[in-house]
Amino acid sequence: MKSLKRLKIIMHKSTKVEKFYLGIDYGMRKTGIAIAQEVTKISRPLKIIYHNHIDEINEIIGEWEIDKIIVGFPNSDHRKEGKIHREIRSFVDALKKKSNPAIDIILYDEQHSSKLAKDSFAEMRNVGFSKKKDSDYDDISASIILQSWINENIID
Repeated sequence: MKSLKRLKIIMHKSTKVEKFYLGIDYGMRKTGIAIAQEVTKISRPLKIIYHNHIDEINEIIGEWEIDKIIVGFPNSDHRKEGKIHREIRSFVDALKKKSNPAIDIILYDEQHSSKLAKDSFAEMRNVGFSKKKDSDYDDISASIILQSWINENIID
């Protein structure tokens, strides 16, 4: 019986057709997470992680069988890279070390994603949507980053 269950798991993994993408808006205090399927080409906010970023993200990677990770990275064309750039690179290095090495991790320009997320959050509040805190829009920001990447990189 155990071998049949194991065979089903192996077949599921080897016949996986759908691709899932993870969007990350990294922050030193909290990190926004979003998810998307290649088939729908639509991202959605998933959660905000306040502690143990890497461990919790690895759980999500395993649960959703993530194929690619898109991490927001502030555009530095017009300025030198600062502390947040070093923090994000360090976070990505740690994630690469602890997660499946076959998963691509892409740094993607997150220019204006936080402002768009704040604006989207304000609009959502106007129609009755609420969250615990007004400052909890990091998952929306992650969704905007992921959706922007999808719009530029996933062709019909």
